[in-house]
Amino acid sequence: MAPGRVVEPSPRRAAGRRDDAIASSPLALFDLDRTLLPGSSLEALARALAVEGIVSRRRIARAAAEQARFTRRGASDATADRLCREGLRVIAGTSRDRLVPLVQRVGRDLADLPTPGITLLLQRHLEAGHFCVIVSASPQELVDVVCAELGLHRAVGTCGEVVDGCFTGSLDGAFCYGAGKLVRLREALGEVDLDQAWAYADSASDLPLLSACGRPVAVNPDRTLRKVARSRRWPIVDVA
Repeated sequence: MAPGRVVEPSPRRAAGRRDDAIASSPLALFDLDRTLLPGSSLEALARALAVEGIVSRRRIARAAAEQARFTRRGASDATADRLCREGLRVIAGTSRDRLVPLVQRVGRDLADLPTPGITLLLQRHLEAGHFCVIVSASPQELVDVVCAELGLHRAVGTCGEVVDGCFTGSLDGAFCYGAGKLVRLREALGEVDLDQAWAYADSASDLPLLSACGRPVAVNPDRTLRKVARSRRWPIVDVA
């Protein structure tokens, strides 16, 4: 690191404290996009970035097309990784202080979107005393806000590196996608027993997480996940 550069405390490490609730309560893990939310949190964030002039509208149109393809067919790991790195490059050099208020506004709006069925599901887990965690590829700062607004216990997302108060365009830790969700989950919660954990997700990319948990549920699954869920006799929930 160059002299004088200040690396901000990492959200992934700051979130890694373990508490008694995690150790004593069954876990309920929730993907965000197309699971808790009917759409894409990243698409909503990208629109807000365009309004602020941080992202061009041409980039937004291209991202919307990518999102439409993802919704229909899912995304390969390579595609998801490329989109993540493109997103980080877009905000490289942007002050975190400039982005945080915008992210908070977007997160509060997103927290109003879960359907009544999803809201009831969350309430049942909370009332049962389960430790409820959102595990999402979306930025940690955004997932934090949605998690807090929904009254859940912990947010686990993708962390961007911050140096001298600005995003560098690099990842800080694992991309919270595919098998990376298990890596980020361990970073955030420590070693936890997933044998009795519920996991809710919509995409075949979430098979590592779903397979690692004792109580997997496919929510609005894409074609590949639906096929796997049927073959493994996992519950399938379609939420309008």
